[in-house]
Amino acid sequence: MKKIVFLLLICVILTACSRPEAVETGQVIQETEQEIVADPLPKQLIMAAVGDIMLARVVGSRIRNNSVNYPFEKTSFITSRADISFGNLETTLATSGTRLPGKVIWFQAAPETSIGLKNAGFDVLSLANNHILDYDTPALMETIATLETLGIGYVGAGENLEQARRPIVVVKNDVRVGFLAYNEFYNYYWSNSYKRTFEATQDIAGTAPMKAELIEEDIKKLRNLCDILVVSLHWGIEESNKVTKEQQELAHRIIDWGADMILGHHPHVLQGMEFYKGKLIAYSLGNFVFDQNDENNKQSMILEIFLEDNNVKEVHAYPIYIMDKSQPQIPQNQQKKIITKKITDLCRTFGTEGRVEDDRIIFENR
Repeated sequence: MKKIVFLLLICVILTACSRPEAVETGQVIQETEQEIVADPLPKQLIMAAVGDIMLARVVGSRIRNNSVNYPFEKTSFITSRADISFGNLETTLATSGTRLPGKVIWFQAAPETSIGLKNAGFDVLSLANNHILDYDTPALMETIATLETLGIGYVGAGENLEQARRPIVVVKNDVRVGFLAYNEFYNYYWSNSYKRTFEATQDIAGTAPMKAELIEEDIKKLRNLCDILVVSLHWGIEESNKVTKEQQELAHRIIDWGADMILGHHPHVLQGMEFYKGKLIAYSLGNFVFDQNDENNKQSMILEIFLEDNNVKEVHAYPIYIMDKSQPQIPQNQQKKIITKKITDLCRTFGTEGRVEDDRIIFENR
């Protein structure tokens, strides 16, 4: 099991996250009476990133008939071997709460399904999405408590705006990776009789709203406290493989403010990846564990992101197909070719070229 250090409070980060000194190899070479110390080894870290994880409805039925590990059995070899694995949790993990009136679609998974997430190696989950409050505040707070009990980090939601905006910093291999998460769909409500939106306020639980001024402020506060800064965004047009002009403009601004990586989700389908100023933007990772029927919704990817000396060196994209309305896996034959081509074509629209090797597409950051 991966050993991870989570730092939730800024004061804790300041105390525990001082920049590590250069590694000393101890190798000394004698040359013209001078000692030359070998260069320290580069700091390396591997991140895995997936899209929407929904453990209710049909997926919940499959879990009950099999095990909590069932959705992840074909892909956990990737998420478990990464130093840090990240995804978007698009469901509550609770038995409490009441459905928001008028919303039509509600997701609530049994709290014990979280064990499958832990066993699959997930370290950090975004809660900044348009389903985490389907069963109102009690279910959100129970979800947070469930994750805390298992030692799974979360970001993007809390009992008030301050907590929803609070970053999490994960320290692994002497690399400090900071996460922030925001929800574009924070101001929706579904019943005039109960105008409950998903926006966290000073005294109301909810998600961190995707407001540019808040994102910029949070990035600037976090920037000097981590080596890699990741921003997760729940955004975009549902069911669309296309990125809007407004999305790309905001993504570029977020990178300019100091982020190193943007991981997007919500459309439930794949969108392309871009390297902007050497930083990674994945506009939509698509579904990961979900029970939708359309082929476009079943086609996904897992990103394996290789970091070296606090820079993205290359990204491996594994084509994924969701089987049995619940179980993502690397497909074979024609289905693999279809998804591989879709990923490469979508990335090419941003000038991002990849090469296919075995079961993955490799994108080098040049």
